[in-house]
Amino acid sequence: MIYVLDASAVVDLVVRSEPGEQVRRRLTADRDAALISVAHLDAEVFSALARLHRADQLDAGEVSELLQRLASMDMRRVPITGGLLAAAWNMRDNVAARDVLYVAAAIGVEGALITTDERLARAVPDLAVTLSE
Repeated sequence: MIYVLDASAVVDLVVRSEPGEQVRRRLTADRDAALISVAHLDAEVFSALARLHRADQLDAGEVSELLQRLASMDMRRVPITGGLLAAAWNMRDNVAARDVLYVAAAIGVEGALITTDERLARAVPDLAVTLSE
């Protein structure tokens, strides 16, 4: 199985929130799965962690540790190519722009999308993995 993880899933995974634990359980259950994301994932996760720091939910040391955890994840990042952008553009009416690259990548690799964003999961029910406790 190939899983494409979006930024919401990765943020929840690295901060070890309850939704992140659901992601971890899914990945642990399928240890042979290939993990993929889109090249801009790291920038999105960095931005989310910075927001949590500014909101005093994480201190600077915690953010540094979480960034190291992100860097150590065994996950291939697919480049943002003209083909991926074209596929994403064709889905612009169904999925928010910030999410559509993950969806296009999942379709392109014939994988399943792992997201903790319930709105996105509802938008692509045939593609998104159902996470449950």
